[in-house]
Amino acid sequence: MNDIKFVDNIINEVIKGKSSYYIDTLKSLNNKEIKDIDWLKIKKLYDSLNNSQKEELKSLINLITVNTVSSIFSKLDNISSFANQEGLFELRSNGKIINGDLLDLFWERLEEK
Repeated sequence: MNDIKFVDNIINEVIKGKSSYYIDTLKSLNNKEIKDIDWLKIKKLYDSLNNSQKEELKSLINLITVNTVSSIFSKLDNISSFANQEGLFELRSNGKIINGDLLDLFWERLEEK
């Protein structure tokens, strides 16, 4: 897998997939079946929102997901490092290094989609 395919897969599975997953889950959950207290609180909040507010929540979830992925790509590209990090990261696919431009590709691909 090359760097572009890697970034596209992350966008499709994490950005689009997880953002949709949370909203779809909130829409379909039955309060009586929820065992996890955090999910129950979030579901009650979601149910109290009007349609416009639900769209705003969806945008917020997407923003959080995008910012989280961009932070991870900045680490993988060695743009920023962890306080206790020694050395640089090398992300390989089939023996070829694919990191170095992941963050730039990520922003470019998001703009295209």
